[in-house]
Amino acid sequence: MPAETSHHLPVTIRVASTDGDLRKVLAVRAAAAGKSSTAAAPAPETWDQRPNATLLLAESRIDGEALGSLRILASERGRLMVEDRIALPASLKAVSVAEASGLAVKAGRNATLVRLMLWKAFHRYCLAAQVDTMLIAVREPALRQYEWLGFHDPQPAPVRFSADGTGSATHRLLTLGVFEAHERSLQGGHPLHDFFFVERHPEIDLLAPIESRRAGQRPAGAAVLPDHASIAAQLQQVAIV
Repeated sequence: MPAETSHHLPVTIRVASTDGDLRKVLAVRAAAAGKSSTAAAPAPETWDQRPNATLLLAESRIDGEALGSLRILASERGRLMVEDRIALPASLKAVSVAEASGLAVKAGRNATLVRLMLWKAFHRYCLAAQVDTMLIAVREPALRQYEWLGFHDPQPAPVRFSADGTGSATHRLLTLGVFEAHERSLQGGHPLHDFFFVERHPEIDLLAPIESRRAGQRPAGAAVLPDHASIAAQLQQVAIV
């Protein structure tokens, strides 16, 4: 039986939908990179403004402090970031793909929880948007962390590349099927299976931009979920969230 709904996690996840939200995303990226709070505010990256981009924002439930962020790029609505560096394997060209990038988590006692909740929100987004495959590009030293979450090479030979297009390969392409994630976790007895696939976390709210629009707030460029009404209906039908 599914676990009882949790109402007590100290972190919330939502879609960055206003200019103020975008400033929070940029600030948490700077903090995660160890930049001084007195430094000039960074500008949004080009990929943040793409029509296929969605920015997730993690905040403290207590005081609203920005704790983390993650960018999602949907292949069905535009180009993926990795396509600037490599040609996607043929297997990925035949399916819908969502690429996660720009993961930033502020150091602190809840850093691990923030990271896990952002990954759960990414998976939940893919379920709602009917995406087939999750894709990430990771540095080789961090490979084991993502393999532990179920990600694997999209083809027998690993796909390695240089993030800046020059020098030796530093990154590796990894994928995970959206429904495969549940199957691998269940069969392997993953210690976080219940967290990702059984527990329902209302703290992860991907539909908040609907209310923001009704309230007349101006969205932050393209950083909102597409077709909110359709996604809202789909989320209500999804059993694994």
